[in-house]
Amino acid sequence: MADEKMIITIGREHGTMGDKVAEKIRRQFELPLYDKAHLLRVVEGTDDYDELNAFFNDRKVNSLLYAIAMSENVSSNDVPFGIIKKIIGNTGGVVMDSCGNYLFRDRPNTVRIFMHADKNIRIKNLMKYLGISKEQAEKEIETEDSKRYEFHKYYTNEIWGMSNGYELCLDEGILGIDGCVKMILDYLKIRNLI
Repeated sequence: MADEKMIITIGREHGTMGDKVAEKIRRQFELPLYDKAHLLRVVEGTDDYDELNAFFNDRKVNSLLYAIAMSENVSSNDVPFGIIKKIIGNTGGVVMDSCGNYLFRDRPNTVRIFMHADKNIRIKNLMKYLGISKEQAEKEIETEDSKRYEFHKYYTNEIWGMSNGYELCLDEGILGIDGCVKMILDYLKIRNLI
């Protein structure tokens, strides 16, 4: 569909500064940012709120429930995806996490990105930007990455962070925030999206 505007999905390991990269890209193209908070604000007060809130916040997957869901291909897992697609429509935007790489994998004008970095760099990033101790940063990375892995696996039956689910895998530890932005812009030019 030629009317569909560009969507850039960004999945990331915790501490890779993906939010800062997303904000720079969003501003560059005057695109809306669709992160968890924004998506929940849009549906607040509607019937979709409870469903989307559960999608984002009930991340601790019971292993028995998970086994049943995967063996039966429970169609209710598609409900939150439908809500997100309805919110974004044809407006385009930068989609943070939310299984965006899976959700928009067949949509034209979509670029799917995953950001990673050495754990020590991510720890330093969190210590610097959140003002937390090394021990807190290590624990936060372990907890958040585990949640993201389980969340992605549950809703997509794919392995979070595997390169075949993305077009660009960027090492923020090597490239830095501005280097990641430049790589994304260069890739958009190669794809003739800008």
